[in-house]
Amino acid sequence: MTRGSDGEAYLRIRGVTKRFGTFTALEAVDLDVHEGEFVAFLGPSGCGKTTLLRAISGLDVQSEGRIWQGGREISTLPVGERDFGIVFQSYALFPNLTIFDNVAYGLVAARRPKAEIRARVAELLQLVGLADQTAKYPAQLSGGQQQRVALARALALSPGLLLLDEPLSALDARVRARLRGEIRDLQRRLGITTIMVTHDQEEALTMADRIVVMNHGRIEQVGPPDQVYARPATAFVADFIGRMNFLPGRLLAANRAEVQGAGLAFAPPIELAPGAPVTVCLRPEDVVVRAVPETGPNVLAMQVGVMEFIGNHFQTTLHALGTSLNLSADLSINAVRDLGIAAGATIRVALPPERLRVFPQPPG
Repeated sequence: MTRGSDGEAYLRIRGVTKRFGTFTALEAVDLDVHEGEFVAFLGPSGCGKTTLLRAISGLDVQSEGRIWQGGREISTLPVGERDFGIVFQSYALFPNLTIFDNVAYGLVAARRPKAEIRARVAELLQLVGLADQTAKYPAQLSGGQQQRVALARALALSPGLLLLDEPLSALDARVRARLRGEIRDLQRRLGITTIMVTHDQEEALTMADRIVVMNHGRIEQVGPPDQVYARPATAFVADFIGRMNFLPGRLLAANRAEVQGAGLAFAPPIELAPGAPVTVCLRPEDVVVRAVPETGPNVLAMQVGVMEFIGNHFQTTLHALGTSLNLSADLSINAVRDLGIAAGATIRVALPPERLRVFPQPPG
């Protein structure tokens, strides 16, 4: 990704708060988005992600705070004076206009020359793979095709910022998977700064350069997908993205906790007093069953419980002998076959300290 020549982010958001009566939908949000970057706002319904997108677009002006785009403050500008294109979940195409006229709509409103409009529409429809659909109407296209038309229309005036508001959620799973790859490839080719709102973690993980995880109107974590997945900053992020074992325990030292009768080391250490209640988190795929040494940090003898065949792996329940520790593990088909793992067997397991995440338990 690139930055402006002045070193500032392309989009700067500072202290943005949005209230609807007594309800605070956004609370003092700060965020930088750099030129050419693809950023996903991710979170559950009601977390504030769409409200933040609408504040950026001017569709819902913030109650407090300021926003800059390309060095220009846009905090209170009307929608028509902001430099963005937007794609909605519902496509929002004009049903009485042809595909050509839908894409050309903004260009016509801007009074561009007819020859320029024809060339630009042809270029965009070629870009989204619909060059032969110009004379059709939206109802004659599939959902995926209609969303491509909406994307072409959003790009018609060459905006500096592309906003995507749950653009794939109305599509079936197969079309959604294909189109998300097409949108990502197109964004990379054009180099357009893009913000996408989604509640689908798979979309965010596969499409975004950075993910902004939101909850209750606040940002919980910002980072590249692999970092957010592997090193969640809060228990909420750990719970919302991917599958996770949540194991209650208490702190023995800065880098060690007692978890249901098992002593587990973790890294990096945390700054809490010994005895503090904590939650130890471990992803099921991080349980190691191959080449486990006889002794070492977090090496445990565990009995295999229920094994559910998922297709490319087994979801397995493991019980640590001599403790009340139970956890879920995802074991590959190859590991199960090569090691002869079966329900009822006892196996040696390692829980790598660097893969454990530890969070203080909330009071009460």
